[in-house]
Amino acid sequence: MDTQSLVDQAKRGDGNAFWELIEGKKASLYRMAFWYSKNETDAMDIVSEAVYKAYVSLPQLKNHEFFYTWLTRILIHCAYDFIKINKTVPHLASKMMNEMKSTPEDSRSEAILDLYNAIDTLDEQHRSVVILKYLEDMTVAQVAEVLKMPAGTVKTYLHRALLHLRIKLEEV
Repeated sequence: MDTQSLVDQAKRGDGNAFWELIEGKKASLYRMAFWYSKNETDAMDIVSEAVYKAYVSLPQLKNHEFFYTWLTRILIHCAYDFIKINKTVPHLASKMMNEMKSTPEDSRSEAILDLYNAIDTLDEQHRSVVILKYLEDMTVAQVAEVLKMPAGTVKTYLHRALLHLRIKLEEV
């Protein structure tokens, strides 16, 4: 069944249709929430909160074809709210170092950890643009739509974020 039909059914109170919409994106939602929270449990809490808010706000959705964009935006806002409430977000690199037994010859793992740590140093807007573009594999137009900003602004944020990441990674 297509997204528009499922959204129509969900708006009329069909919980199964809403669940089917969420089921198709749950891995992506979790992955995105994890990038913000750096913790499995917190990521699940963020996803749960976002799904609840989406379900409650579903009647307000005007364009059915933008359901996933709208849901992603809700998830990002929930993640920001979570970060603001908790004030501390552990760096992913240090968490992964504790969980992984990295050997000196495993330079790929170290490079990935350095990249994650560098992404953590970005501010909210730049981090969101990088996560959506490179980790969620969205186009610039899709990122602009999710973040409600012009495509040119997204490109500028990407450019600045990549410059920042290059500098951070050169320091390492």
